[in-house]
Amino acid sequence: MFAIALALWGCSGSSPMAAESSSAAEAPAPEVHTAKITSETYRIDKMYGSMRGPYGFDDVTLGSPEQPELVWIVGYKTTVVDANTGSPMSQEYMCHANLDMPTKEYFEDFPTSPSISGRVFTLSQGQQDIRFPPGMGIPVQSDMKLSLVTQVLNLNHAQIKMDVKHEVEVYFVKDSEVGRPMVPLYQAAAEGFKALGDALYYGLEQDEADPDEHGAGCSVGQAAVAGDSDDDTHGQKFTAHWVVPPGREVNRTNATRFLNLPYDTKAYYIAIHLHSFAESLELVDLTDGKSVFKALAKPSEGRVGIDHIDHYESTEGIQLYKDHEYEIVSVYNNTTEIDHDAMAVMYLYLENKTFKKPQL
Repeated sequence: MFAIALALWGCSGSSPMAAESSSAAEAPAPEVHTAKITSETYRIDKMYGSMRGPYGFDDVTLGSPEQPELVWIVGYKTTVVDANTGSPMSQEYMCHANLDMPTKEYFEDFPTSPSISGRVFTLSQGQQDIRFPPGMGIPVQSDMKLSLVTQVLNLNHAQIKMDVKHEVEVYFVKDSEVGRPMVPLYQAAAEGFKALGDALYYGLEQDEADPDEHGAGCSVGQAAVAGDSDDDTHGQKFTAHWVVPPGREVNRTNATRFLNLPYDTKAYYIAIHLHSFAESLELVDLTDGKSVFKALAKPSEGRVGIDHIDHYESTEGIQLYKDHEYEIVSVYNNTTEIDHDAMAVMYLYLENKTFKKPQL
């Protein structure tokens, strides 16, 4: 199910890009349009681990496909609701809500943009709402078909029978209604891995790695899904979804080549994806020896899950450098007596410094 609604842009601020003219700076805030999507019904009738519960797909377009125009995605939200009453349910049943774009079509529309994975947003336990700082957004064409994947899980209740849905909202503004320059953003990720072989550095051949420059490299681990592997360009095997045995673990992954910065730029929003028993996720500048951003996770009380994960948002931004080495550090503390699974991803929304508006 899909619908479009309107709201007012509730806040405003100056762009961190080149200075605006006084007339643009005084322009009224544009309307924020909302694309609303309701997923199919998901039956929860047993325990489901991460990535193992019922899931479904929906297509999403922002605005009118018949009259293509430039729009800017400025936010994203998801809520798990009772399928019969529409009442909000506990977020413990949400595995994730992923919004993706077709990369080939995106580069046809925006050929000067940096390389992207296609992922726009991931929301999961700990954060169900993303709003970019005012005046910033991800540019897309209104006729581009986005793909929404929603999934549920159940980590706590063996005896259960309920029907739920995801209610998802994508917030955007129309370029034709924006009276001042927007800061174009794109998403780049720093992802944690466990090694499935001798190679400990994703994207870097083992004999080229220098621990003084590239960090310690990731730990050797076990894939949470048998046979799963994330191979880098050298054919080295890693997993981004691994087993966490009982106890505390610290895993370090060189994220430089996965992050793949095309130039020096700033991050204006950072979102985090972690699983249960996570304590923190940190991005470290190995070149400077400084922490870029560290997010703490607050565990759920009395059950398995995450109630809150820190995120970053600011019009000031965090400076990142193309020629620096970066490391992502995840900390998990499995306080149970059985194995659990883990992921560790930092989604950085960076300024697209080569953006050019398409000719419509």
